[in-house]
Amino acid sequence: MSKAKLKKYLQSLPQEHLVQVILDLYDARKEAKEYLEFFMDPDPKIALEKAKKDIYRNYFTPQGKPRAKMSVKTGNDIVNDFIKLDIPSEQVSDLMVYHVEVVLSRLVVRHIVRETAWTSAINVFRKAAEFITAHNLRHLFERRIEKIVEYADYAPSYLRVADRMKDELTELNYYDAE
Repeated sequence: MSKAKLKKYLQSLPQEHLVQVILDLYDARKEAKEYLEFFMDPDPKIALEKAKKDIYRNYFTPQGKPRAKMSVKTGNDIVNDFIKLDIPSEQVSDLMVYHVEVVLSRLVVRHIVRETAWTSAINVFRKAAEFITAHNLRHLFERRIEKIVEYADYAPSYLRVADRMKDELTELNYYDAE
């Protein structure tokens, strides 16, 4: 169904029925519930803290131990859902950088040596750097990005993770931005 068809249908509904549709949607979908809650009380700081907790829980147990399996896709989904809330770019960048930090922490703590896991971390890093560069926010995140690259030296040396991250920044003209 197209948006135009949906709009036409919703406009034809009496208000009581429309309210019931929204309430049913609220109950039926977690994403709809989060969106409607944010819509009613749009506090980006609270939304950011909730998203950070969700990302952390994706990679670590409540006791702080790294989970046996990690899902970068789930972490990316949390970030993408956060972006859909129409949050200011500073908070989105903060969440993206936090996601990179948590992924790297988990990889280092678990002593992961698989190249695919580290490549996923580099991809998450690239997305964050692209977003920061596109929104001219380098000045706000420069130190955290530097720390991430430094921390990447804990990766197995044959993977050259820090060098690959620096290459990503160079390709994005990150160092030349602003």
